[in-house]
Amino acid sequence: MKTNVMKKKLSAVMVSVMMFSLFASVDFAYADATTPTTSTTTATTPAATTMDSASKFKALKDKGIFDGSDESGSAELDKEVTRAQLAKISVLLNGLKEDVPSSATYTDLGEASWAAGYIGAATKAGYMQGVEKDRFDPAGLVTIEQAASVLARVFKLEADETDTAKVKGIVSDWAKGNVASAIKVGLLADMADFTKTVNRELLVNAAYAAYQLIQAGGPVVSKVSVADFKATGAKTLVVKLNGSLADTSKLTVSILRGSITGSVVTGAQKWNTNKNEVTITLDTKMTEGLYTVKVEAVKDGGLTVDKGTAEVSVGNEKITQIDFTTPSDKIAQGKVKLTFKAVNQYKEVSDLSAAVFTINTSLDGDAIPAGDSQSVMLDVTHAVYSNKLRQDSQVIVTIMAPDYSVTANKTFTVGELQSVSKVELSEVVYVSGKTKFEAGDLVSVPYKAYDQYGYPVTDLDILTNSTLTSSTATGVIDMSATSPAKGFDFIADETGDGIPELKVKAASNFTNFSIQDVTLTLTGLGSGQSVSKVMKVAASKAPYEISIGNFPNTVAVGDEDFYLPIVVKDQGGTILTTDEVVENADKISVFGLSNGSISVGAKDSLGRLIGGIEKSGANRGTIRVSDLKTLSDVNKGPLTIKAALLTSEKTAVNSTNIVAKRFPKTVYFSVVPKPKMLPSLEMVNGRTENAFRLKFKDQYNEDFDRDYRGYSMKLSFAKTSGTVTDAVYVLRGSTTAFLDTTKTSFIVRGVDGTVEGYDSGKVSTDFGYYRDRDFFFIAKVGDNNEGTYQVTAQLYKGDEAAVAAGSASLMSTAIGTTQLLKGREANNLVYTLTPFANGIYAVDKVKDTLQGSLTNVINNVYSTEGVSLENMFSGKVVLTAKDANGNIVQLPNNTIQQLKSVTTSNTRASSIVNKPRADGAVANAPDGYGIRGKDVGTTSISVLFKPSNYTGNKVAFLDNIAIKDDPLVVSSLTATYNGKARIMGLSQLKAGVNIFTGNTIDTVAKKLLLKQTFSNITLMDQYGNNAFRNSSVIRVAPIFGIQIFISNVKWTNDNIVPDSGYLAVESNITGVNNVNGLSNQPYPLAGDETAGYTYPSTDADIGATAGGKVDLTDWVFSTINSKIRLYRGDAKYIYKPAISAIDGTPVEVASFTATMITANGKSISVDVYPDPLK
Repeated sequence: MKTNVMKKKLSAVMVSVMMFSLFASVDFAYADATTPTTSTTTATTPAATTMDSASKFKALKDKGIFDGSDESGSAELDKEVTRAQLAKISVLLNGLKEDVPSSATYTDLGEASWAAGYIGAATKAGYMQGVEKDRFDPAGLVTIEQAASVLARVFKLEADETDTAKVKGIVSDWAKGNVASAIKVGLLADMADFTKTVNRELLVNAAYAAYQLIQAGGPVVSKVSVADFKATGAKTLVVKLNGSLADTSKLTVSILRGSITGSVVTGAQKWNTNKNEVTITLDTKMTEGLYTVKVEAVKDGGLTVDKGTAEVSVGNEKITQIDFTTPSDKIAQGKVKLTFKAVNQYKEVSDLSAAVFTINTSLDGDAIPAGDSQSVMLDVTHAVYSNKLRQDSQVIVTIMAPDYSVTANKTFTVGELQSVSKVELSEVVYVSGKTKFEAGDLVSVPYKAYDQYGYPVTDLDILTNSTLTSSTATGVIDMSATSPAKGFDFIADETGDGIPELKVKAASNFTNFSIQDVTLTLTGLGSGQSVSKVMKVAASKAPYEISIGNFPNTVAVGDEDFYLPIVVKDQGGTILTTDEVVENADKISVFGLSNGSISVGAKDSLGRLIGGIEKSGANRGTIRVSDLKTLSDVNKGPLTIKAALLTSEKTAVNSTNIVAKRFPKTVYFSVVPKPKMLPSLEMVNGRTENAFRLKFKDQYNEDFDRDYRGYSMKLSFAKTSGTVTDAVYVLRGSTTAFLDTTKTSFIVRGVDGTVEGYDSGKVSTDFGYYRDRDFFFIAKVGDNNEGTYQVTAQLYKGDEAAVAAGSASLMSTAIGTTQLLKGREANNLVYTLTPFANGIYAVDKVKDTLQGSLTNVINNVYSTEGVSLENMFSGKVVLTAKDANGNIVQLPNNTIQQLKSVTTSNTRASSIVNKPRADGAVANAPDGYGIRGKDVGTTSISVLFKPSNYTGNKVAFLDNIAIKDDPLVVSSLTATYNGKARIMGLSQLKAGVNIFTGNTIDTVAKKLLLKQTFSNITLMDQYGNNAFRNSSVIRVAPIFGIQIFISNVKWTNDNIVPDSGYLAVESNITGVNNVNGLSNQPYPLAGDETAGYTYPSTDADIGATAGGKVDLTDWVFSTINSKIRLYRGDAKYIYKPAISAIDGTPVEVASFTATMITANGKSISVDVYPDPLK
């Protein structure tokens, strides 16, 4: 076999580490003086007890570094130091061996022959040199600056001009740098004269300072070199540096297979405490050949690399020694595990399993090598029953290394039948991170069991029959259990390690409220030895105490139902979870008292009172208070809610007052218009739109959107200053002026917004048409236009006629004002581009993941439809203008007028694109311009923009925009009704509706057929540049690993044919149905890919008109209903009733939960209750 030889390729190693290697009891041999110099920072030394020079001398003397000056070992610290003595000290400090041949060049060593080996070693190492070519002058006295120079050479120190300038004492020019560097790392102190001779005391202090420095890892370096590189294990490499690092994150260390051009080998890195050595544990073992280390400084990290590579040759792992680690030469009649230890050339125990060794025994077929450890299992019992062995027989076991180079043999004698003689127990492992044993739990008790010869017992039968389990757990452990027997015993292996488990099973209910901790005892019957362990037992989860949470801020006549939270505790004071509260719902009674017929307690899906706490839906575990809509103001007064526990007879009470019915009292601007705006550039795409919104508060100062009957609102518009009368008008919901200087006012009538079927955005004379809707001040074109304009909203008590007649009572006024600036004022504004705080994602990394339209393909990328879907991930370019006082000025819509108006400095990393709206089903609806990330890097942009026709073009800049490729993750996922219970029309569920839409109106019956389920699903990634909404969330689902599923399905009748019903969310993400990957088309389209596809006939049910063009990616249908079509971005409920197992009639769904979850665990859900009457 080839001998493993490790060849060091390093030409230099870390001298600062070697200097005091003797102190660390490590024998280093360093022979080359070409080690790179070390640039250092200020030294950091460990805190130590102050020592005087004599104590330091003794410490160095004990290490063999210093000798006494006479036979008695006197320190004589005042004596001067000769060159021969300095040579000896420098060599001993560095652990070098004497080298007499290297001193042969000197002819003056006669009287200093005792030092010839030290002088030779110091000369060879480069620490010292002769005073002439053939003269060393061993008796010559050493000056302080000369000693400093030797130390500088030992540590390979350098000093810069700044350090040198700090030296105040007298020093020769040639020695200034050495003295400065020695002072900088703490080896010397500044002094008056460095040209004086050095005495033993100064040298002792300098040497001891160096000792302390090396204990801290050597000098902290900024100029880094690899000092040593070697293999210390089959998967382990160690890299030493020329000094310590202040911050290891500023240096990257890579291992390559082969030379510097080889492939990178991965592994875990661990730095030592001194930060001068890193150990790399590779993911796989090294194979014979060359390995290279490469160190690189992180950009702008303050480090530079001098010598950044080194090589080492290694061989394949080789087993050099095999030893049995069995406890005895005698083995019981049972299953016995024989263990051994195989050591490799690195003196470490190899991780090779027994399965790769050649193992021979005299028990053919009864010896099984382990595949996960160095052990072999002998089934002695089987061998005895097969008459291969009997008591006192011998079994010979031979283990050979994989390459047959090493062998170990051992003979074992068969003893008596195996029994358990020694047992050990560890702490109980409770369920799912719990700290106590709870009702219904099944817990593990870690144990060890040994037979009479010291071998582990792993046979279930022997463990069961040769041990005794007992406990003090009356009423806690399930004594009726069969697995484990009587609730506490051994069971078969569950973890795959071949060792049976010791388990404890709790009773389903603890009947005692004051359960004490339980003692578990395991006894080995072979010896009678017992061991016990205390198991913490939790109090019963039966409800014991209850409290009722807070009411809403205001409870008024006519309010919607509300839900009061409750807190339930067991007798131990532990709060019950919502699930536990619901499980105990039959033990909790609730009722209320008021001056009217309110209902307190749960209702079924048809609205019938069933009492008790809510058992399902988003408000499960709470107290429902309902029917406030049936009250009138005569029912005002106290409302008291009471809850009682049947188990403990404890009660809780909470009270409030029902106040008068709400009415609108105040109108206010929820979005205030920007105080200033510029004229429009043109009136199609370049309008200046200054947005504002109105909302209302009730008499309790809470937001109001309920019954407006008996109230009206007057909206007025006026120019309050300026020369141009009609330069600004107000817009709401259309292109026609809603208010201007001609139509200066409008009266809005009050209606009941709570009536089912009311469409708040449909009738332009109703309150709902204006509440929380976008209004705009629109500026006309004209650079000389200027003036101040205002909208006044006045809330009246009285109908429209009363307001018009002036007899209505004014209740509240809100005024919104904006100033139209002349076009030339654009020159006086400050323009800024919004920075991208979290960077922009390099979306080209996933450009083949998204799929869009089959047509309008750009650059042969499938995920396009006019513009790339990936452009939704671009960072929008947002320009903001402010005046001198910091007021935001509204700019025209197309201030940045075209795509080429924005340029990027790094076209490799980014490009400028049309940014699609991230809240629509199609990707070609524009939302300005964006920066698309292509590859990792940094870019800057310049933006050419036109704020007014008067000023012409201007330029804005934004620097240091980071393009990152950190994988996309969801930072937030929200929906309006997340976590809430929703009611939807059963007819709409059958028709197939999107999970995020709603408010579909039957125009004949004027009934609300569908209330939204999720509503306004919004997803944000960690870059924060986009808020994907509704259908766009579905379109980017593959990027974020989004799944949508239905759970907790309950039918109106439990007796149904299995799998007869169907309820799922089916979506069109990639041009096919996500459930089965098919289009499920009801009939083929006409045409082909070249000519395009058209509908063959008119089919109103699926939106098809004969001859109309259609994209194949939109020709997708549900799995069970060919009339439900899935367009791109659709995610629809698809439903089919179940079949009754009794009479075959349809059984409708009563409730279900819809959930959307992302790959990183963000989720939203709604509990849905289909209404069969709608």
